[in-house]
Amino acid sequence: MRLLGLVLYALFALAPQEHAGGFRQLAFDNGQVARFGAYSFYLAEPDRPDAPIAWQGPLTISSGGKSCAADVSLVTAVYASPDGPFVVVVTYSGSNTYVHFIAIASCGAKWEPIKAFTEGVRVGEDRLSILPACDGAGVKSPTRCFAARVYELTSEAAPELLKDESFSLTKQTLGVGFTGEATVVHPKSARARIVGP
Repeated sequence: MRLLGLVLYALFALAPQEHAGGFRQLAFDNGQVARFGAYSFYLAEPDRPDAPIAWQGPLTISSGGKSCAADVSLVTAVYASPDGPFVVVVTYSGSNTYVHFIAIASCGAKWEPIKAFTEGVRVGEDRLSILPACDGAGVKSPTRCFAARVYELTSEAAPELLKDESFSLTKQTLGVGFTGEATVVHPKSARARIVGP
């Protein structure tokens, strides 16, 4: 019985890893091509041929002899899900980051992109996390900070902002929790505090 219990435990423990659902980042072979399920993704003009960190674009999606091109540029990451009708594409322009939701079948925008001033974007399983960021260090003087935004990703509906998770990620990262924007001194430390809107 103990052996049976261990076998069942192992099967249940491995089940989530074997399940193919959820978003994950595409790895572009030779810096330009990634394959995921029945689709091939091609990113044009990598910044470095050996180990690119950004691509000029566009993003071309192909399957079954058909292809289309998504009008995105300065791409830093692409995320796909086996059961998702869209891919998440992260781009930048100046100091801003943009998160695009591109329909796989048409290469058109499925929803409006999200614009953010952020220290980074994380996509995994059914979550899109836009990390909080501050204009400056805020050590000697207050600095303008922007809260984290965490979204739930589903195949049926537009990304939904999760307020509690967003607040928690902001507090965990900056030392104080808030939504939107705030003026903070000593962010990312035990001394962090909000001094203004």
